[in-house]
Amino acid sequence: MARQYILEYNRARGDSIRTAARWLERAGLDVEIIPHKTSLTAVKPTIMSWTAFENAVRSSIDPIRGSVLVMSQSSGRAWICSNRGNQPGVFQEIENRGEAA
Repeated sequence: MARQYILEYNRARGDSIRTAARWLERAGLDVEIIPHKTSLTAVKPTIMSWTAFENAVRSSIDPIRGSVLVMSQSSGRAWICSNRGNQPGVFQEIENRGEAA
């Protein structure tokens, strides 16, 4: 079963969501730009590994200042990947801290 993700970009490659979408399509993802100007949906094929998916998403952000928030529509999990800071290009899972008080 293919997994669907929502990707929210801050500084996509070339500062263009269309360019980021093309990078992902070349990597084998089914991509659709959604009305929110910096977001798109991506469907990861079942044969694609998580590492290959990470590499494809990582290649679609600006190599110096880019970042992306990846949200799984099936599990509700979320990750952030940023090329700034002391761990550039690392996908870090956003922990669920429970319900807001």
